[in-house]
Amino acid sequence: MSENPIGNDSGVCTLFILYCQVLLEMPSVALTLFLTIIPVTLQTNEGEKIEGKLLGIRNAEVLIESSSGQQTLSTEVISSLEPTVVPAKRGPSVRVQLAGGSQIAAESLSSTGDNLTIQPRDQPSIDIPLKEVRSIRFRSGSAATDPSWLGWLEKDQREDLLVIRRDGERLDPQKGLITSVGESSVGFDLEGTLVDAPVERLEGVVFAGGPVSEDSGPVFIEDQFGSQWRGEQVELDEETGHLMLRLSGNLNHQIPLEQVVVVRWSSGMRLLADSETAKSDFQTAFGTKVQADLLNALFAASQESQGDLKMHGGSTIEYRVEEGFNRFVGAVERDRDVSGQGEVGVRIELDGAEVWNGVLSDHQTQGFDIPLQKAKRLVIRVLRTEDGEFGDTIRVKRPRLLK
Repeated sequence: MSENPIGNDSGVCTLFILYCQVLLEMPSVALTLFLTIIPVTLQTNEGEKIEGKLLGIRNAEVLIESSSGQQTLSTEVISSLEPTVVPAKRGPSVRVQLAGGSQIAAESLSSTGDNLTIQPRDQPSIDIPLKEVRSIRFRSGSAATDPSWLGWLEKDQREDLLVIRRDGERLDPQKGLITSVGESSVGFDLEGTLVDAPVERLEGVVFAGGPVSEDSGPVFIEDQFGSQWRGEQVELDEETGHLMLRLSGNLNHQIPLEQVVVVRWSSGMRLLADSETAKSDFQTAFGTKVQADLLNALFAASQESQGDLKMHGGSTIEYRVEEGFNRFVGAVERDRDVSGQGEVGVRIELDGAEVWNGVLSDHQTQGFDIPLQKAKRLVIRVLRTEDGEFGDTIRVKRPRLLK
């Protein structure tokens, strides 16, 4: 006869079974035991940091057990929640950009009818209406390809784009209609000719529609695989330990808590056009007796419709960056009112150091997505080139700070 691993006392077995039943009938106790291995740090809107064990997220409140005891805080006063030990970041290179601002690192993709099925790594699959998908990028970005790719995302696209990657990291966009997305190919209708384009030859696809809306919800979650989720509400499932996120369009998704890098609740986007300017001026390329105040009034950066900035060659604009913002996103292009002859340069600086530059010719659009690295000052400069000042007027499209 085998030996009882708990002992021969039947009373001990009975007590053990009763103890397990009690745990099953008391979700709050089971939750506490489950989450003690994931200590977190909360940061409030006032900058206060609270360290402890996460006990729950429900009804727009966070329950945490700190050295001061159990505390319940409204998400309206919380800026972010981060695990004390951040999981290692590792994820697939394919990125699906949703119109509502979420960017999903996809292990696999497939389309059926009007829906796209996305399989994130180690998470449940999610079905997205294709009308909610802004782009699919099959390759990792680079300094050579990012400006063109991000520039297309900032523009209103009347047709779908199939973007081919040529030799030398050159991107070649083809206008048409995306008919399907699969593991190894993308179906494309090019003026009535149906093509199955191999994914290995593509940079990605951009669907017809307008720019991404990063302010679609107050919740932002980044996971260890590189996905960035923006949603309307998040709660913690007490049985599974998963965050239950509601995205725009009544879509729902589950993210295991141990995969989370950060959760933020505060408003996620601010246009520079809505921010106070720290400094704005204009410098001529030649000597002049015109007063500086008049030159600035005529040629310094100005706000345009839809949050754009209009800038002339020789102009500079500077902003203070408030704490909590992590990225600076937008695009630059030559102003539509100029002929587009010659070249004009644009430079972006953070705390006095150059972090991005581009040279515009014709009416191309170049996008940027710049980590702020806790910078305090942000500067945009328009640089004259050797071909003179003709056409050196640009538009900075929806420059914005993101959390």
